[in-house]
Amino acid sequence: MSHRKQVPIRTVIKNYGLMWRRDAVFWGKANSKGVLEGRRSGKVVDFHDQIGVYVLYDEARRPVYVGQAGKGNTGLFRRLRSHRRDGLALRWSYFSWFGLLVVNRNGSLSGWDAPSKHVRGTILSTLNEIEGVLIAATEPAFNKQGARFKGIDRYRQVPHERADQVSLGEVRDLLLEVRELVGKKARRRSSP
Repeated sequence: MSHRKQVPIRTVIKNYGLMWRRDAVFWGKANSKGVLEGRRSGKVVDFHDQIGVYVLYDEARRPVYVGQAGKGNTGLFRRLRSHRRDGLALRWSYFSWFGLLVVNRNGSLSGWDAPSKHVRGTILSTLNEIEGVLIAATEPAFNKQGARFKGIDRYRQVPHERADQVSLGEVRDLLLEVRELVGKKARRRSSP
């Protein structure tokens, strides 16, 4: 009988959320900090300051943008919020994210690590993580199995009660963008 010591799986990705709805996030207002909440096993966690990678999807759930959160101390929430006012503002409705910070027992995130910190894992565990992120993020039609994540926790989105409130500034920004797009089309039609 073999008594091999069980080695814990070391992963780079610690947790993730799939196909969260943009309109279910409370983006903040005046003196209220926005929240990006997920639930797992009854525990609610705010992923506002999570670092990692994310994918934005259009209404048909097609990927339209891939980005990273964590450069220059910009967490996931701030990166997503910036896409509500940039050239992608009208192009995405859903997002998935893959986070590097551990959720502590009390529900807080572990805090930022040094960008130069080394991570360890086996080649097989690294391949499984990369493949898992790609499968989970793109949902390819011909993959028969899903992501083979081991030791990585999935969080389900917690829709915020104030999520549907849109600020006047957001409405103004969207109207200006629509006006600009309509103007460009009108100029193209009138060009010789």
